Amino acid sequence: MVQKSRLRVGAVSFLNTKPLIYPLLKEEIQTDIELSVDVPSRLALLLSRGEIEVGLISIIEYFRASPSHTSYCILPDISIASHGSVKSIQLFSRVPIPEIRRIGLDASSRSSIVLLKILLAEKYRISPAFTTCRPTVNPKTVLQDRQDPPFDAVLLIGDAALRHLNSTQYSMDLGEVWYKFTGLPFVYACWVARTEAQLGDLPEVLLESKARGIARIPEIAQTEARKLGLPEKLCRRYLQQHIKYDLDEPAIKGLELYYKYAVKNDLAPPCRGLSFASI
Repeated sequence: MVQKSRLRVGAVSFLNTKPLIYPLLKEEIQTDIELSVDVPSRLALLLSRGEIEVGLISIIEYFRASPSHTSYCILPDISIASHGSVKSIQLFSRVPIPEIRRIGLDASSRSSIVLLKILLAEKYRISPAFTTCRPTVNPKTVLQDRQDPPFDAVLLIGDAALRHLNSTQYSMDLGEVWYKFTGLPFVYACWVARTEAQLGDLPEVLLESKARGIARIPEIAQTEARKLGLPEKLCRRYLQQHIKYDLDEPAIKGLELYYKYAVKNDLAPPCRGLSFASI
């Protein structure tokens, strides 16, 4: 008898994903999937290579996927999103935002980089120079040398951004600025599957994990705060008030507008659409 291969699933390793995957990591839901965690850019690469069949990936990776190479579909009803301030995606700056000329980018989330470039172009009408920086950089330290600083501003995401909140004179919460600019939620990541993958009951399993995980946010916040060295109150408030986990109609409209701006600014290829998995 040929043994059925396990469905390989990858998830982002940040704090904001834990309510979606905590019950799976704890093996509290009976399932046959093989779950791994990594940074967003690495997950996108694994999904494109077929080394995983399903990934919780940055949404720009969905729009950038080449149809001639492979095609993707989005699993419905689940996302990592914000309806305003997100806290964990911050541009830390030593000068007012309109005066920024050089930006260091944490390259681990490409959706956030594209969002930043869209906001700078569409709202602030500026086009600074970009280079990469380590996600472990301390923005207060790297920006304080006024004689010859390497950057005017630094983009940090995820847990690194939470560690440095309010550490510089100027900052921009990208989720908040997007919401004020568009009136729509911003979706950072979704569960995305290769269309040839045999999903089985995975969509139902992920929805169950989401429901259970959201109900246990206080426990998750306590556990993760110790691991990350962050205040428990900050983690709980972040997961309960700033991160949203649905993929509803307003969120889908936000996705569509984000893609429209990405194409306009040559940050994504044209002629892509949203395709959802059938469940």
